[in-house]
Amino acid sequence: MKHYWVWMLLPFCLWSCSTERTLTVKKPIPSAVPPVKARVMQVGEPTTTSEIKVYGYIPDSFENSAWQFMQVNGHRLATGDLAPVIRFTYGQLSGTTGCNVYNARYHRDGLWLNVFALKMGIQPCDSLLEQQMLIHTAISQVRSVRIIQSNNYLALLDANNKLLAELKPVKVKEGS
Repeated sequence: MKHYWVWMLLPFCLWSCSTERTLTVKKPIPSAVPPVKARVMQVGEPTTTSEIKVYGYIPDSFENSAWQFMQVNGHRLATGDLAPVIRFTYGQLSGTTGCNVYNARYHRDGLWLNVFALKMGIQPCDSLLEQQMLIHTAISQVRSVRIIQSNNYLALLDANNKLLAELKPVKVKEGS
């Protein structure tokens, strides 16, 4: 008779283990503590999500032109001595990422631009690594070029006509 209560309790335990239970857990609503103040920047035209007006041609002077990268994929780039630049010279392009030099060959047919054999220096540049990667990606993915009507900047576009980079013209140094 001692174990009688165990036999009475055993079916209840088995039944409770076999029933499906649902447990409701309340997730806390995420919040920043202390509250975060966000700085909103005013974006002027053109932006990467707006349409930009471009000319339907590239001037002949493109074949001996130099440009400074202003932004790549929405990221503003360094200015001054660390400004990345590119120079187009009759099938050859060259420039600097702000740290390393690069060169490549290109073929342009009207608005279409095909860049190949891109070579870039390997000097370590920790502070400019992101900028260097952005430049490399933009040059590797460019498929066409346009001149933006509002500011005469060069627009590098990918195969889907997505704006990769905006470049402003810079003066070509004689003898270089």
